[in-house]
Amino acid sequence: MPALFETSDLVVRDLHHTEVPLLQALFEANPDYFLLVGGQPPRRDEAQREFDELPPAPLAFGRKWTAGIFDRQEDLHGLLILVSDLCAVGVWHTALFFLAKPLHGTGAAARLHLALENWAKGAGARWLRLGVVSGNAAAERFWSKCGYLEVRTREITNASGQTKTTRVLVKPLAGGTISEYLQLMPRDAAGSTLP
Repeated sequence: MPALFETSDLVVRDLHHTEVPLLQALFEANPDYFLLVGGQPPRRDEAQREFDELPPAPLAFGRKWTAGIFDRQEDLHGLLILVSDLCAVGVWHTALFFLAKPLHGTGAAARLHLALENWAKGAGARWLRLGVVSGNAAAERFWSKCGYLEVRTREITNASGQTKTTRVLVKPLAGGTISEYLQLMPRDAAGSTLP
């Protein structure tokens, strides 16, 4: 499959449904994210769920990418789930940006994010949006360094029944302001009760 984008050492491309078992093996070999965010290891069908899941029915969107992050030898090292035009044209949502632990601290995430920004902007994204769980200190630091700003928080019950606070973060790609973003996405205004 052709690459969506790449860095000097990694290639991001759509996953084929036949590669879901590779993704499941990656999740099981790197359970820290699932333990921190969900309170339990990845489920036996975690990869299939991620592959199949779409935004909730009331939320309009353009396209969903479930993309593997591969090295040049075609070994899978991560997953990017991205949704275009979530609720508004130009608002792109990063649902998951997952890298295997051996890539942590290598600069791979920063290089991938820069390549993602450039690709998304070229495809019409004006804003990148994501959620990060409060207490996931490494992720919170990373997204802050990438230039994301918090617009609201939400309480979410995770897979193990724990309530976690998710910070909704936004990054403008085309020079817009947060107030302009919130005009497009009133659900992300502080105090909003919309999901």
